[in-house]
Amino acid sequence: MAQLTPTPQVDEAPVALERKSRTWLWIVVGVVLVAAIAFAATSMMGKSVVFYKTPTEVAAAPGQHVRLAGTLVANSVQTTPGTTKFTLTDGTTRVNVVYQGSATTALTTASQPGTQMVAEGQLGTDGIFAATTLLAKCPSKFQAGSSGNGASSQ
Repeated sequence: MAQLTPTPQVDEAPVALERKSRTWLWIVVGVVLVAAIAFAATSMMGKSVVFYKTPTEVAAAPGQHVRLAGTLVANSVQTTPGTTKFTLTDGTTRVNVVYQGSATTALTTASQPGTQMVAEGQLGTDGIFAATTLLAKCPSKFQAGSSGNGASSQ
């Protein structure tokens, strides 16, 4: 008769504990990753979301970085090389805007009285709105000026 030797028992407790540790490690890594992405997204969104303010609202709160939306006042556009000055109104308050830059073509092609304009920047203590970005709110039908080659779009 052959004698059976008892096989040594393998303790499965350390293996199960190691699996649990890895699972918790992945859960913690996942939570940290989701939290970091959420924080980054809300931080960037808070800086990029700027609501439109009327000239009356902007005049009441100088020094804030905002988007000023208003109607272009007739005969208020003055351009010199690198600078454009104009006035926006909401029917109650007028705000003088100064834009430093070479991209004045958008303003001069859209500088018809009554054009809705958006200027991003801030109102200084001197009452002048220093714009860093200009946008013209175009109607549903955009009509470009002459392109110089005799063609125009409608």
